[in-house]
Amino acid sequence: MKRLIIILLSSVLHFGVLWGQNADTLRTIEVEEIVVSAARSLRDIGVQKSIMNETVLRENLAASMAEVLAQNSTVFIKSSGRATLSTASIRGTAPSHTSVSWNGIELGSPMLGMVDFSMIPSYFVDGSEVYHGATSVNAASGGLGGAVVLTTNEEQRQGISFQFVQSLASFSTHDEYLRIGYSTPKWSSSTRLLNSGSRNDFPYTNYDKVGHPVERNRNCGYHDQHILQEFFVRGARGGKWAIKGWFTNSSRGIPKLSVDYRDDGLTKSWQDEQSLRSVAEWRRSFGGLRLHSAAGYNLNYIHYIYQFSKGGGEVQRGVDSQSFTQHLFATSAAEWSIGNTLMLAANLKASVYGVESRDVAPLTPVGYEAARGELTSFLSARWKPLEWFGVAGNLREEWRDGSWSPIVPAMFIDVTLSERYGIIISSSVAKNYHHPTLNDLYFVPGGNPHLKPEVGTTYDLGIEGRVKRPTWQLGGKATIYRSDITNWILWAPTVKGFWSPANLSSVRSSGVEARANAEWNFGREGTIGLNAIFAYTSSVDNSAGGAHVGQQLPYIPLYSASAGVRVGWRKWDFDYKWRYYSERNTTYSGASFGNSVVPAYQISDIALSRGMELKNKVRFKVRLEVLNLFGEVYQSVLSKPMPSRSYAISVECKF
Repeated sequence: MKRLIIILLSSVLHFGVLWGQNADTLRTIEVEEIVVSAARSLRDIGVQKSIMNETVLRENLAASMAEVLAQNSTVFIKSSGRATLSTASIRGTAPSHTSVSWNGIELGSPMLGMVDFSMIPSYFVDGSEVYHGATSVNAASGGLGGAVVLTTNEEQRQGISFQFVQSLASFSTHDEYLRIGYSTPKWSSSTRLLNSGSRNDFPYTNYDKVGHPVERNRNCGYHDQHILQEFFVRGARGGKWAIKGWFTNSSRGIPKLSVDYRDDGLTKSWQDEQSLRSVAEWRRSFGGLRLHSAAGYNLNYIHYIYQFSKGGGEVQRGVDSQSFTQHLFATSAAEWSIGNTLMLAANLKASVYGVESRDVAPLTPVGYEAARGELTSFLSARWKPLEWFGVAGNLREEWRDGSWSPIVPAMFIDVTLSERYGIIISSSVAKNYHHPTLNDLYFVPGGNPHLKPEVGTTYDLGIEGRVKRPTWQLGGKATIYRSDITNWILWAPTVKGFWSPANLSSVRSSGVEARANAEWNFGREGTIGLNAIFAYTSSVDNSAGGAHVGQQLPYIPLYSASAGVRVGWRKWDFDYKWRYYSERNTTYSGASFGNSVVPAYQISDIALSRGMELKNKVRFKVRLEVLNLFGEVYQSVLSKPMPSRSYAISVECKF
């Protein structure tokens, strides 16, 4: 009966995911990567999120969303270097526990359940929001750690727009970016192209071998191509239409481990990947009522090859794995604002997933085919009965594989202690479900069709504030949280020689997230900006009677921090960035064949840029960068070295 009520109410309000409009917008102050609100909008009641603005996204052409998130949020990125698999961990959870979307399209693979952020160029993103913990249920289901929402926007300037960026860097690295747009009062078009490549053969001192020889990174070259085409049309009756398509073609070598003693010619592995993401959407506003509908299709093809030499010039493939994944979805939504005190919203989303995976290299080819259908309904109400108090509640339910999941509730509270200083206390609690991926269930060999869905309950308590004066401003936020996750899915080796997933009875993730920022304007053309982020993340096995109770899960740093300084003077900008990660366990048992932990590390980057504008409004910008300024020797993943000091220069032309 409760399920029927939810669906009927959702039908009345139209359904879907609706992006923010301006009906309930109140004054906000944007400072670098942090948005500090002087008065909370209804949509943000109890929300814990980080916002990456355009300045951050456009800092470095060579940067992917992996680098942007690592520097500007508490998200931990597990990476082996540029153009290698880069996965995100939010609040000590697994990569599959992070929900990621781009313009409403889920980027998480239904097969692998995770997203490679190195495949998302920051120049293909105009807006980025990270929802932490319980807040993620506002964006999607299944994000036990959080959600990352990426969007692109229509160019607001009329006429022709042009942007070209050329970047050259160490290790024969190059990046070329081109964007051409045209906009009229009735329609607009935007085309973005990105071409990136590198030998990526940086030298490093191999401390895993006797004598610590100096070697070069082997088999890690790459070549990526991206194209994004967008069309926007404004209807005669006030509706807005958008069609967006993003195609990617990538070929990447898989780097060898620093403990690999074999000659370069004996083994080689690489991965080719093509993807097409497309979405069509419609929006319309009627006073306080806003409607949104969208449909999209996501196709992904991955071809992984591992080959070895048999001698005498003969080469044999040990792995020749191909996978096809498809995702088709349709969604409708409605959001209704009643003054500045009440907002009601609902959405309904239907999705169909398909996976075909096979490895034809073995004598007996292995693989599987599977499909999954989903239906998600969502209701929310946000109420601000008093100027200083707001409360919100959500209900979400899913139909999957022929059965309904339990209703997922969430509640959020805001209390404004001081509007003058923007002091707001926020609290939230939510329940969430994450279903096993298709690989978890059906991968051959090792899939476990008896896995249970992971169930998480998350609690948040945060406080934020800001002080603003004519020449300076200061803001900050701190949050404590706790998540209890049962039936945690963990892949582990078996006595049969392959890996297989199983449910742990309980994992507890708890910690502290804090951030602060400051800005000072000196003179008429000078600014100094400071920002700092700190995270304490405890993610441990909490299973009763388990063999590893209290042990930190693999590749989750207990402490992490980042800081940045930006100095601007007239047309000059100087940036300094610093990051720190404490040591990480490499295996669940806390012991491996060689090392039990990856050592802590800290790295620094600097950049100097100069902008200029010609009389015909053509703007140029030159940027010089030094990455890993002090030549830190470090690893993010065991036995996968990272580059020492490197250099980059970029030139941008824009009008």
